[in-house]
Amino acid sequence: MPPEPEDETLDFLLARAGLSPTPEQKAGLKAAYPHVAAMAARVRKPRGRMAEPVLVYGFAEEDLA
Repeated sequence: MPPEPEDETLDFLLARAGLSPTPEQKAGLKAAYPHVAAMAARVRKPRGRMAEPVLVYGFAEEDLA
């Protein structure tokens, strides 16, 4: 997982977003960052057809009209 962001970086991003969290909220954001960054890296990868949950669609004749 990526490391937690530096305090200065987090302060900049929060100020840019117009947020002013409490110290407890800020600590929670720092702790959650590696997990969110890992998820974003997984989501942004190109995937093939087999990654789709449904590969076959069944339409009734009235659905196609």
